[in-house]
Amino acid sequence: MKIKLILFTLIFGFAVSSCEELELKPKGILGEPELFGTAYGVQKYFVQLYMNLPIEDFIYYANNSPSNNSGFNGYMPGNNNYWQAYKNSLATMGGEIYGWNVDLNEGGVGYWPYDRIRIVNVFINSFPNYKSKYDEAIYNSLMAEARFLRAFFYQGMAKRYGGVPIISEVQDPINTPAEELQVPRSTEYDTWKFIYEDLKFAMENMNPTSVSGRANKYVAAALMSRSMLYAGRVAKYTRYLGFETEAAMQGGFIGMDPSKAEEFFQYAYDAGLLIKNGPYALYTKNYPDKATNFANLFLDKTSSENIFVKGYDGLTFGHCYDALMSPNPDFSSFVGAEGGPVLQFMQMYDFPALTDAQGKPVRFDKRSDIKNAMEPRLQGTCYFDGDVLRGKTFSIQRGIYVKYTGTTADAQNGSNAAPINATSNRKLGNKGEKYNNVLITGDHGMFSGRGGENNAFMGAFIRKYIDVNRPTNLVNVNKSNQSWIVFRLAEIYLNTAEAAYELGKRTEAFDYVQAIRERAGSKVTRPTIDQTTNSPYGYPIEAGLQFIRDERARELYCENHYWWDLKTWRITDQVLNNRYLRALTCYYVFDEGKYIYLDEINRDNRTKTASKRAAYEKIPQGEINKNPKLLPQNPLY
Repeated sequence: MKIKLILFTLIFGFAVSSCEELELKPKGILGEPELFGTAYGVQKYFVQLYMNLPIEDFIYYANNSPSNNSGFNGYMPGNNNYWQAYKNSLATMGGEIYGWNVDLNEGGVGYWPYDRIRIVNVFINSFPNYKSKYDEAIYNSLMAEARFLRAFFYQGMAKRYGGVPIISEVQDPINTPAEELQVPRSTEYDTWKFIYEDLKFAMENMNPTSVSGRANKYVAAALMSRSMLYAGRVAKYTRYLGFETEAAMQGGFIGMDPSKAEEFFQYAYDAGLLIKNGPYALYTKNYPDKATNFANLFLDKTSSENIFVKGYDGLTFGHCYDALMSPNPDFSSFVGAEGGPVLQFMQMYDFPALTDAQGKPVRFDKRSDIKNAMEPRLQGTCYFDGDVLRGKTFSIQRGIYVKYTGTTADAQNGSNAAPINATSNRKLGNKGEKYNNVLITGDHGMFSGRGGENNAFMGAFIRKYIDVNRPTNLVNVNKSNQSWIVFRLAEIYLNTAEAAYELGKRTEAFDYVQAIRERAGSKVTRPTIDQTTNSPYGYPIEAGLQFIRDERARELYCENHYWWDLKTWRITDQVLNNRYLRALTCYYVFDEGKYIYLDEINRDNRTKTASKRAAYEKIPQGEINKNPKLLPQNPLY
């Protein structure tokens, strides 16, 4: 089949890269021979596919997605509120960040990229006609790259819906009866196996290195590592959801036989070994300062840890992360902070005690003393009281206690009804207000009369991915140019650790964990392998495996993994079950001249709750209207 495609100039300067920004010349109208007949033509053809990969990054809408782009590339035309993406982020939805009161979008964003898959299939089906024009290794590598791209689109659907239609041929909508164009859903097992076969071919045939903007065999292995780990979890844990009577599960469209779990865990494990022996290394450039080192690994575009990144230029195609993560006006020239880190996550790291042996709040001489017993990785992840950014110091105090003689429990998690929190004893205020000439609330603190933005919701701010070298006057809409790290070595280590543990390789699993924790500066770098089981999830889990899961939450915090981890472990409804997100609140005890930190419920008294149906998203109704063979619908929709 001959084709003619219009390839548009990259007006946004967008790039996805395994090392740096993609550089291509302007595109014109080219036919199939010009595109598929040369390696450069193929590169131009692939640009549109790289641009539309389902990468959940700074501009991904998880909650309220723009209808024209299914949540991805929120900057694109037609979305006038693209700058608000982060308050509708996966981190907000999964409870890692507390910010705006956005709905938990269990139904998903309607991601159905068969238009992109068709573009890949056109290449895969037609490229053999041009084989004589290529050296065999180059031909195989280009075909492998196409199959990597197709696998990326399919995994974006599989992790959402389970089984989806597998279309590997180019359909002819003009000469084919409509009923033949209506491809039914494949089973979830067959869908993940299809992804596996594409990635296996890619790993075996792609080059070990790639030019700017292109994937290589290690990038394919990284996608294999993540995708097959998800598939193994789905196979092992879906049975605990209680969907046995649902038509979708009875037909195999969701869930798999648990005996298949080992197969997928083995695929993930093998992919991890390939990457482990590749050219990547955990980032240690800024040792011995492990806090700064961890923060900088997300900013250094030459990082030895980066496997695949999505690039921005901050000019024609930027993002708003800096503008939305730090308060205005000291650190941002836009609206300011949209949310903050949650105490439950802070306390998963090495974290100082807030309460002493007598049950009373620990006293600190300075607010910044809270960091003295804190894990460096957490300090590289969040900004705390006393930290400096762009020459200004964070002051995040919430209020003043005239005196505090009781226990931590007396504060009743910040309740106004607690006697110790009577207005005569606990002073809360707005910016600039004082009590006996002492500021009540810090310049970046928890103001009493505040709007939804630019407030220290939770007593700390995000540091991960914040560009410390960007002038405050440029911390504005679409001015940030940090790359989004799609795959990095630490994630692959954690994927491999989990797969190894699930395969019974417990000692080896903790070798990977130890490497992560040593880089993090953790007090205990190699925990004991604990095989006792005690689980709140409705299924048994060994303590050792739970530790690996917790390590993922620590290392990959706010990198848009946690929501998918909850979903594929099948515990979203267990973890997000009327869950109060808690704040780290600092008070000055006036009569002592000391500071205390309390654990308080968020001031809006909001909770996060998910249902079992969050494990699978809803097949888009518009697609079902066009193709009734997509039924049965996923459970509880």
